[in-house]
Amino acid sequence: MRTAIRRPLFPSTLLCLALCLALAACSHVPRLLGGSPNENMRLDGEQRHEVTINVGRTLTLDMRDPGISGYLFAGTSFDPALLRLDGIEPFEGGKRMRYAFTTLAQGECDIVIKIRKPEPGYRSDVFKLIHVTIEK
Repeated sequence: MRTAIRRPLFPSTLLCLALCLALAACSHVPRLLGGSPNENMRLDGEQRHEVTINVGRTLTLDMRDPGISGYLFAGTSFDPALLRLDGIEPFEGGKRMRYAFTTLAQGECDIVIKIRKPEPGYRSDVFKLIHVTIEK
């Protein structure tokens, strides 16, 4: 009867882990080296957020759809001299919403996203407040 010599999996497992970590680190390198300066923000948890972005770039705001909790979007306010709203689209099967803005000029402003209950006379509440600083 022949028995096969078994080699431990440890070296190949370590190599796989090192490769995965290297690939994850590489995903951040383009931004550090002047790559894509567009900003994608996932706005979960906190109500207030801040971002600094350059003129002519895209700012994407990704948030849960408040309809899951029985609310409706009640409007969005921002400075149209500094930002242009390019679109609002649902994704992840309608569980999340994505707002896309383009920065137009240098300055600071707030993006205020409001929600309300779908009942007559119900006042709107601030859902997300994003302070945006736009640099050259």
